[in-house]
Amino acid sequence: MPDRVATTLRGNLDVVGLGALLVVLLAAYRHYDSELFTPASITILSAQFLPLILAAMGQSTVMLAGGIDLSLGSVLALAMAVFAVRAEDGVAVAAVLALAAAASTGAANGVLVAYAGLPPIIVTLAASFLWGGVTLVVLPKPGGSVPAGLVDAYNNGWNGLALPFVVIGLVLLLWKTVRTTRFGLSLYAVGGNEHGAYASGIGVRKVKIGAYALAGVFVGLAGIGLAVQTGSGDATIGAPYTLNSIAASVLAGVSFFGGIGQMRATVLAALLIGLLTNLLLFTGLSPFYQLIMQGAVLIVAIAVKTFATRERTD
Repeated sequence: MPDRVATTLRGNLDVVGLGALLVVLLAAYRHYDSELFTPASITILSAQFLPLILAAMGQSTVMLAGGIDLSLGSVLALAMAVFAVRAEDGVAVAAVLALAAAASTGAANGVLVAYAGLPPIIVTLAASFLWGGVTLVVLPKPGGSVPAGLVDAYNNGWNGLALPFVVIGLVLLLWKTVRTTRFGLSLYAVGGNEHGAYASGIGVRKVKIGAYALAGVFVGLAGIGLAVQTGSGDATIGAPYTLNSIAASVLAGVSFFGGIGQMRATVLAALLIGLLTNLLLFTGLSPFYQLIMQGAVLIVAIAVKTFATRERTD
């Protein structure tokens, strides 16, 4: 039994480490916000952090396949714009259209990566300008309108239920289901050893396209969540989510080379980044110093994690 526990802990060191950091950060946060653990505060914070969590899950999906997506922020803004523009015609229809737009742009990125033979960082950087331009066509200036009742239910709870928490639970359940399918297993196989996966009969190109399309679904949900949180759309709001999603994925232990990483750790890492941002605001630091502090903390955390990983493998 002790050996089994030790093996389990070694396999979940990223989750355990991030969980410990999260406890420390929550303790510091509670010093500034004594009502942190009240239902109202939890609902507000989960509504605020949901878009980053979903965006990070999308980025992690792509990274697990050995890629990266620098167009993530543009795709998120596109989904947000589509939902905000069409929400008054029906929330369900607007959500379907936003998800379809995000998934199709993600799949298009995947096709370019799989067939162009170019590095994903180059392809998705170019795609970020393409989808950013499309978003400006859909919504040239901040606007659109999300029903006030939905905005209130999302930000303040619905019948005592924190809707963002429910969404996070459902999305994690979706990922757990996908993870156990042939596609999920192939995703890790392609990221871990693309040539070996091809030799085993796995359709590498199809898996890459599927990874970017699935990431598009996560990012589309993030865009919808952001639109509901703010009550409108903004074509230029997505940029910070690209770098923060990469930071959360790397902090969670998702390898840049693919094949290694856990989505639970990505969720915890995204929460850490969100809480750290808020905590720095509470301290009253200038926004410029906040960026420096946030970047420094992330660099130190990632460096410590990388060093610990090397020690385990040596």
